[in-house]
Amino acid sequence: MAENTTKKKKRASAKRTVDKWKRKKWFKVYASKEFDQKEIAETPAEKEKTVPGRTINANLGDLTGERQKRHITIKFKIKEVKGQQAYTEIVKHEASHGYINRLVRRKSSKIEAVQTVTTKDNRKVKVKTLALSQKKLERRQEMAIRKGIVQSVERSAAKNDFSPFIQLVVFGVLASKLFKDLKKVAPLKRVEIIKSVVLEG
Repeated sequence: MAENTTKKKKRASAKRTVDKWKRKKWFKVYASKEFDQKEIAETPAEKEKTVPGRTINANLGDLTGERQKRHITIKFKIKEVKGQQAYTEIVKHEASHGYINRLVRRKSSKIEAVQTVTTKDNRKVKVKTLALSQKKLERRQEMAIRKGIVQSVERSAAKNDFSPFIQLVVFGVLASKLFKDLKKVAPLKRVEIIKSVVLEG
């Protein structure tokens, strides 16, 4: 008798789960305007109001069709829903640890700069930049490179609104400029902005 009761409870629970899923609607999720609002995912929800605030990770290589950028992850946050379409904004980009580890070599200098900058339209972004030298540098050279990174990233943010600034960061344009400018200070092998996080408010 007890066994039959248990089976009935399991069937009832399974039915409730199925019914719950049947009530859910699927919302198409689109990347931010920096990526031409390309469809990147679908997310289920019973109520539209529960969708904003959800986050979706996407691969930059998949977003752009450039396989060499598959080591970069872009994090999007859903900010508004229209019908069954969910629109996002970019909140983070980050290079994989494996990719970074492959870049670092012994007998060379690794210079990191972490800073919070404010864009022209008053958005705050935390940026982490990595510079790698061809050989071991003197301390004064490392300090000069770090200072150059901080000043250049700060200037770029101050003269650009958030959207163009984050594109310069994510697509490597700003990193290329940093490399071009800073290799005059010391022999550098590479400069990369390995992480950026959009700060709330």
